[in-house]
Amino acid sequence: MNSSTRSTGFGGLGGSTSARPPANTALSSLLAQANSLNEVDYDSELPQIRFGIDDIERMSEAVAGRGKKGRNEKGEGFNLLSNLGVNTSQLTHNIAQLPNAAEPSTRPRRRRQPQHHRLEPLGDIGPSYGIGDGDIGAWGRNWHEMVILGGIEVQRQRTINSFQKQFQQRILQNWELEKARVLQDELGVTDEEIARLAGSSNGGLSGSILGKSALGASTRRFPMAQSQLGKSTTESREGGLVMHTKMVRYERVIGELNQRRLRKEPFELCQALEGTVKGDSKHPLLPASYHILAHLTHEPSLRDSADYASTSAEPAYAPGEPVQERQYAAAYLGDQRSNHAALLRGRLVVGGRRFLERDFERHVEETIAKNPKEAALGGVPGIRNKIRAFVDVTLRSKESREAYRPETVNGSLLWAQLYYLVRCGYLDEALTLIAENQQHISRDDWTFPGAFKTASSSSERRLPKSQRDQLYNDFNAHIRNNPNVDQFKYALYKLIGRFELNRKSVKVASTTEDWMWYQLSLVRESQKDSDSPQEQYDLIDLGKLVLKFGNDKFDSNGTKPLSWFNLLLFTAQFEKAIAYLYSKPQLKTDAVHFAIALAYYGLLRVPSKGEEADLLITDDSDVSYLNFPRLIKQYISPFFRLEPQTALQYAYLVALSSDSPNPAIGQKQKQLSLELVRDIVLSSRSWSKLLGSVRSDGTKEIGIIEKDLKLLKLVDEQDYLKQVVLSAAEQSSLDSSLIDSIELYHLAGSYDKVVENVNRSLGQSLGQSSSVDVGSTNTENTIGLSGAFGGTNDIYTLALKVHDVYENDFTKRTRVSRLHWDTLEVLLKLKLGLKQFNENRPDLALETFKSTQLLPLDADSSSISKYAQNFRDILDQPVISNLDEIIITAMKCLHLLSQNLKNSPYGDHSRLIQLNLLKHQSQCLIQFASTLRLRLGSDVYRQLSSMSE
Repeated sequence: MNSSTRSTGFGGLGGSTSARPPANTALSSLLAQANSLNEVDYDSELPQIRFGIDDIERMSEAVAGRGKKGRNEKGEGFNLLSNLGVNTSQLTHNIAQLPNAAEPSTRPRRRRQPQHHRLEPLGDIGPSYGIGDGDIGAWGRNWHEMVILGGIEVQRQRTINSFQKQFQQRILQNWELEKARVLQDELGVTDEEIARLAGSSNGGLSGSILGKSALGASTRRFPMAQSQLGKSTTESREGGLVMHTKMVRYERVIGELNQRRLRKEPFELCQALEGTVKGDSKHPLLPASYHILAHLTHEPSLRDSADYASTSAEPAYAPGEPVQERQYAAAYLGDQRSNHAALLRGRLVVGGRRFLERDFERHVEETIAKNPKEAALGGVPGIRNKIRAFVDVTLRSKESREAYRPETVNGSLLWAQLYYLVRCGYLDEALTLIAENQQHISRDDWTFPGAFKTASSSSERRLPKSQRDQLYNDFNAHIRNNPNVDQFKYALYKLIGRFELNRKSVKVASTTEDWMWYQLSLVRESQKDSDSPQEQYDLIDLGKLVLKFGNDKFDSNGTKPLSWFNLLLFTAQFEKAIAYLYSKPQLKTDAVHFAIALAYYGLLRVPSKGEEADLLITDDSDVSYLNFPRLIKQYISPFFRLEPQTALQYAYLVALSSDSPNPAIGQKQKQLSLELVRDIVLSSRSWSKLLGSVRSDGTKEIGIIEKDLKLLKLVDEQDYLKQVVLSAAEQSSLDSSLIDSIELYHLAGSYDKVVENVNRSLGQSLGQSSSVDVGSTNTENTIGLSGAFGGTNDIYTLALKVHDVYENDFTKRTRVSRLHWDTLEVLLKLKLGLKQFNENRPDLALETFKSTQLLPLDADSSSISKYAQNFRDILDQPVISNLDEIIITAMKCLHLLSQNLKNSPYGDHSRLIQLNLLKHQSQCLIQFASTLRLRLGSDVYRQLSSMSE
């Protein structure tokens, strides 16, 4: 390259290398020229700057510092090739001669500055990563960095997408729950209608039944719509009729329950409900579920029956001891670590085990009855002979003997008979049987009879440590690892000694009922400090084990919902049990009444708020709560309008939980019950039947709700008037049902509110068309009130009746404010004047308007302002919507009277005086209206002017 070529550098920077300006000057100049190029319009022929100064500096450092290593630098690869006999010097020389080989750099290395810019994502290396073709190491490092950054970016995108998807699902889930709550609570839509809505083809209201209706509350006693599962119409109706019949039977039991509660008499609710579903061919396990709950709650007739009695040392109860309403609430709803809670769980365990023992005894009798020849029972045998016959029948086959390997002692299958006696709950008979055969028992089992007797005499089946250790040694030595051991003896050893609690299954407990009985027999509800960790196993632990298995194991394909439901009952997971049963459409009615039975005995937890959309709520401590008020409200929604008395019986039950240990929860449940009662009253409009009535003479007729104050946890009549009647009146007033609220306020004794609402109704009616007869008996204007105000046909007649009743009763009159009473009298006169005008008596109407002292019909110009102030005072009251019609009607009266006088054939002096008076009154009225320009409608002045001419 010659000097002329070198002197024409890029950008016009000429000169030789020796005369080259400083680096900072060259870079600054280059930057200035680059900026100037960016400011001009784009020209395709001009070269474009692709890199900034930072990019140039970074790439220069990469080439200078991280480029090809010096030729004299010898690494491990150089030594390895030398050791292998390769001429490394010649090889290095040849590589250096390659056309793309980088020249060795003599520039001193600089420490690389940290990069603050963001790297490009994977797949777009871009010009920022321009590396020399021969710098393989730099390219590899850059590629490695890009792979890492690309992986990070991919993971970040996946995280964002996952979050957005979960967020959207959560939003949709909350919306579906809230939509269902609004449809059911606010609009009265039934569950069946919601199911059809969700299953509609287009997913919207337009294609469903709801889209074609007004979305009002259902008035059907029970929905009998066509099935969505392909059933015929006749079949669907028959199914609805069966369900309706079941509901009617349930309602009779609930009605009897509330009557017993009023008399403070105990009631065996579970067995009463069981009687309503006996013979249910569709769900044959349903009566058994009620029977399980009856055993869990220890209803007296079961506890004192002959087949329930046992000679075991279980907790004794006095004969005939009743189970009172909410008897278990304090222990179940309180601290679960307390002694009361442990005692309650122990009682539930005993009740569940008793049911399973009686159920198995019935199975024994049925098996014997089906195989009388093999059983060879004969006579009237006792339980021991029944068990002996049952063992002979069930263990007669070769397969059963190979499976269980029963051991013969003194000519009988002693261990099998002993196990089945314990399985049926006959511990004393089992002790007698083992005592009779004790001398025939092998030496290896000599410790078992004593241990069995000790455990049977203990309420917790607890063995002393020394005796348990001795029994455990025999178990380890002869039974645990013996492949030919009698499986009944193996189960008895594990049961009496509570051995191997980590392996709680035995071969002889092959059915679900046998497994549950065995678990309940192993459960021990006591202070855990008295047991070692490996011996601790209570009802809560059993519940967790059942949940671990899941409902799919016991309710495969949803064909046996009551099997899983019963397991949840046995493990005292009542809230989960009700929620699961309610999820089955064909068992919703039964789920509601199971919940009622649990709430009656105090075995149901309710949430603190009660407005949640979810039926089942689980807190952070894994404690479940059932939204009982919502359950009841959904159940009565199809019929509470047509049958309010029946709906009230269910609404009363919400107040059962008002005795909760948490006062806030108890008060909330009472409030929800009262709100439900109020909604039923307002929807049915059966005031006199539900709330009673007060006649015009002051006598009172007591309503249904007032007779049931104890069921609503109300103290006295005043509490009832405040919490129920007055609350219903206020809600009705808020709903703009002024006529309804008048009678409700009267029942509540709030007479001032009665007059206020009458004034509001009268004030609104003043603006109606004057052509409407205020005394009309049109059905559209008929008012359906009863009691003191019954028989009224319109608001004017109602207002007159209210005025007369309160005017003649000094006590009621004194409880009405003077402002409201004076306003009522003025409005009655105004309404009467309108009526007289409609009857073509403008003269009478004008006199009536004069008597109100609102219009300046006989005043001079100086007193008009006083009349205007009085008019403003009454117009400012919230009960008066407008008085335009009054002023216009008064002017019409003046105009008609004036026209009549002008058209009269008699022209005497008195007629002239009368015309002048009417003209003066018209002018005063116009002047009066002008002072109220901002209070009256714009059309008023036009009408007044046209009639004054």
